[in-house]
Amino acid sequence: MKKTVLLIASIVAAGMASDIDDIKDSMMMNYLENVENVRIIHKENVDIVKQNAIYYTNIVRSAQKYYSGFVAQEWGEENVKLSSRKSFTQYSKDMKERENIDFEKGVVTIEVVTDVDDNTSVEHFNKKLDELQKESSDQALKKDPVAALSMEYMKKKKLLEPAAEKEHKEDILLKDMLKKQEIKPEQIKEKIVTLKDGKKKKIVSVEVPMIPNHLEKRAKRYKDEVQKMGKKYHVAPSYIFGTIQTESYFNPLAVSYIPAYGLMQIVPTTAGVDAYQALYGKKRVVPPPYLYDPAKNIKLGTKYVQIIRERYLKGVKNKESLDYCTATAYNAGIGSLYRSFTGSKRSRKEAVAKINSMTPDEVYEHLRNSPKLTKEAKNYVKKIKTHSANFKKW
Repeated sequence: MKKTVLLIASIVAAGMASDIDDIKDSMMMNYLENVENVRIIHKENVDIVKQNAIYYTNIVRSAQKYYSGFVAQEWGEENVKLSSRKSFTQYSKDMKERENIDFEKGVVTIEVVTDVDDNTSVEHFNKKLDELQKESSDQALKKDPVAALSMEYMKKKKLLEPAAEKEHKEDILLKDMLKKQEIKPEQIKEKIVTLKDGKKKKIVSVEVPMIPNHLEKRAKRYKDEVQKMGKKYHVAPSYIFGTIQTESYFNPLAVSYIPAYGLMQIVPTTAGVDAYQALYGKKRVVPPPYLYDPAKNIKLGTKYVQIIRERYLKGVKNKESLDYCTATAYNAGIGSLYRSFTGSKRSRKEAVAKINSMTPDEVYEHLRNSPKLTKEAKNYVKKIKTHSANFKKW
């Protein structure tokens, strides 16, 4: 009887062992399949991000080129105006009227192009000024021909999610920027221009100055967000403010040829991808509406500053030197910064060692004069230093 029981137990045990081995084999196969699936998905995601980056840049640059030519036909080659880092330009549907907001100089210009013999009334300009003072950022973007065309093509290429068009909250673009005023006839200026085909046109315009402290007033809109992100990502608020002033003069609809977008001029295909991945664990080329949202832009921009400081410049001991180097890396790229200190090598270790061997003043002078850096990069570090100082007491 005992032998029978032992035999049965042995058979059961052997069966269980076999089952366990089968389970282990099955689990291992599932694990390997999952690993392979993750690898494939990751590769597909990387490929999609790369492809989207190419589409993104080509779409925006094509739109910029198209409208540069179109505006030149209507207004003359010397009078092409499109939105930029420090100014926003919107057009009427027929492209014969436009409003330009210069956030750096603090001037709003309203213009109309007409036949030479036509007249434009002062009432027309006053009506335009009144509309402009009530206009939201969303409404303004729809009148920016480059932005509108770019987003239309991005939707066709499925680079723009349906919800992305409403990514940022409604706000009045020129809120509290202009005094209550009425344009007078003597403010209106006229000039005759000759188009490429020899035809003459008349540009009628009026300039309206913003309030004297327009820059400070705009900066205060973002004070809470800047302080919150600065604390979260260990970046001085004054440095963030200095970066915003240097990049866009607090123009939330800023765009460059690269293209870079928003307050901190995030390049969606490079810095935007890095910062988004660091924040959310996956790569994504974020669309323009995402970067036109001031809160999202400040968050991504400040996170990218933290990446530069704590990853690419890890080991730099002096905070002042770190600020200068961060500014140059933000503008010119980390590789250019490294090479300015090491010669031809793109070595973090060597660059950091060289930076630590210099005083902050020596680092600053180096970045202002290095033959390895562009003129823009040399001037950029000076601007960041000057502009950041404006916000030290905030």
